[in-house]
Amino acid sequence: MKRMLVLLSAATLCVGIAWVTNYSKEQTASNAVETPATAATPMPRRPAAFGINLFTLAYWGNERAFMNLAAGGAWRLITSNWSELDPTRIDRDANVKWLQPGESVALALTKPARAYKGDLLVRCTYDGKGAVGGVGMNGLRASPGRLDFIWKSDNLTSHFRIDASDPVDPIRNIDCREADADPKALFDPDFVASIRAFKSVRFMDWQQANTNMAGNWAMRTLPTATIQVGAGHGVALEHMVALANQAKVDPWFVLPWKGDVTYQENFARYVHDRLDPSLKAYIEVGNEVWNRDFPVAKQAIAEGMKLKLGKNEDEARMRRYAQRSVEVFKVWERVYADNPKRVVRVLSGQNAWPDLMLPALTFGDTAQHIDALSSAVYFGQDLLANPPADTNNLTPLFAQLNVSIDSTFASASKFKQMADAYGLRFISYEGGQHISYQGSDRTLSLRLNRDPRMGEAFRIFLTRWDREFGDLLMIYHLTSPMGTSASFGLREYPGQPLSQTPKLKAVLDAIAATRH
Repeated sequence: MKRMLVLLSAATLCVGIAWVTNYSKEQTASNAVETPATAATPMPRRPAAFGINLFTLAYWGNERAFMNLAAGGAWRLITSNWSELDPTRIDRDANVKWLQPGESVALALTKPARAYKGDLLVRCTYDGKGAVGGVGMNGLRASPGRLDFIWKSDNLTSHFRIDASDPVDPIRNIDCREADADPKALFDPDFVASIRAFKSVRFMDWQQANTNMAGNWAMRTLPTATIQVGAGHGVALEHMVALANQAKVDPWFVLPWKGDVTYQENFARYVHDRLDPSLKAYIEVGNEVWNRDFPVAKQAIAEGMKLKLGKNEDEARMRRYAQRSVEVFKVWERVYADNPKRVVRVLSGQNAWPDLMLPALTFGDTAQHIDALSSAVYFGQDLLANPPADTNNLTPLFAQLNVSIDSTFASASKFKQMADAYGLRFISYEGGQHISYQGSDRTLSLRLNRDPRMGEAFRIFLTRWDREFGDLLMIYHLTSPMGTSASFGLREYPGQPLSQTPKLKAVLDAIAATRH
């Protein structure tokens, strides 16, 4: 059974990594940049600051954010084989509403950092009546409302299992955490401490922005939900604001394209009223509307063409992107009329195609309703497009990787020119190495990302950002397992020794240098 669970987790991880890689593709295009007839005064140079994107909240993603280990889980029907449980059988708080006689379901748990170092005693509590057990749990002891087990250090995933549930008083409100943990703590303190090092945190993956499903306020994920993955709606807004407040970092929200005025108003009002007044909220509408692989881009194209906003699909979708962004930003402007400087309105484009930004930036009064232009400053995208026959020698690859930073920043400078011409900030919504590989050497991506020279490449990259641009660079992303095709995480799991994380060490060193 353990082997099957490991394979299931690995398969899910591969799908997730491939999805991220596909959605982050760069295209080659012209780099023409137009400026307004009367150029604005460029923004004063800001010192470099580094933020972080959070990876998808999922038990297989290795990031333990919530104290409740079930927060990134998923229900599986395991009676005959492992399959997704029908969502209609799960309530708004992520509890299973009913089981047929003879059915069993299992909820995946996220491995806590201490379980990587040794066997760990975990305690699950729950409400309701029924029969519970576990999968991948050692030393299991069950009593009414409680289940204790040992999480073995060599076990990747454990599952809370329900074999029967009283229809009148069903099993619900499952909470699993270390037996000696604070039962009321929302977030893992070590996770909060790791976030606190950064200037800002971007919640794109936490909000499941790439699915383009969220936007119905009545269906949003509730803070009371055991599972915070959100089934397309993302983590509860209350929790994202709470994390920003605890870590003292500026939150960056990716607002849903489909959110109506009620949704946007409620979202903005909650942030206005509950976010620490010393913090700013960065906001953008949709993620990578420039990227045709995304559902939101397809929707923007369809809407833009229907509204006859351009002579071709690219012009139509980018003008629709500007139009939709301004619609949402105006809601936030009304809510933040008492202190507009607490909001940073962001318009994002493809780093390798700066002139695609122009139809959006020049559409109507768009420039008057935004504060910053943004792109994703990735380097090394083409490093392994034609991998060498001998993949054992990494030295030539690292030389090429360092050179790739030149073209990344050459394109970024075009965005900076546009931003300066319109009196806007230029910031980066994502950045870092973007090596992808589809060859037969299943160790190549891992060896590249674990090599100390990857840390040196990051140092060059971050130093040049500070020298040539300044302002906010959001690294993608903090934590995730290594993949054979791509590895974006700065570390592989929480608590990993810094000596084993060259990328993370380089970023933390850069943060320390910019704060002096």
